[in-house]
Amino acid sequence: MSEPPARIPVHVVSGPPGSGKSALIARLAALHPDWLGLVNSLPVAGVPVGNLRLLAAGCPCCTGRVALQVGLARALRETRALRALVELADADHARQLERALETFPLSLSLAPASRLELPRDAEKLDFIF
Repeated sequence: MSEPPARIPVHVVSGPPGSGKSALIARLAALHPDWLGLVNSLPVAGVPVGNLRLLAAGCPCCTGRVALQVGLARALRETRALRALVELADADHARQLERALETFPLSLSLAPASRLELPRDAEKLDFIF
């Protein structure tokens, strides 16, 4: 595995329930073993879990902000991932989550990256990843 970048890109994947956020993140994490996915629910049986981790209860940018910071830092240490994808049900909270990633100490090693809002941005996937 190559050396991790100075700052790990973190992508927010948002969309309404049933839009495929968890499935997309699971598929990308399976295709790229050096990527980390933080999801609200693990995929169905038979789908590889790989570098997927469950998000703590609560909105990752509001009530679960500290849990996200701790969980993300721990998961990145454990997996040595080079990129992370975080599931967020509400696109309105994406900017707040990005601000959380830009605060010390996360800002030392993480960088907010392109956002995906499903289903609107599904056609962009090939260009972003």
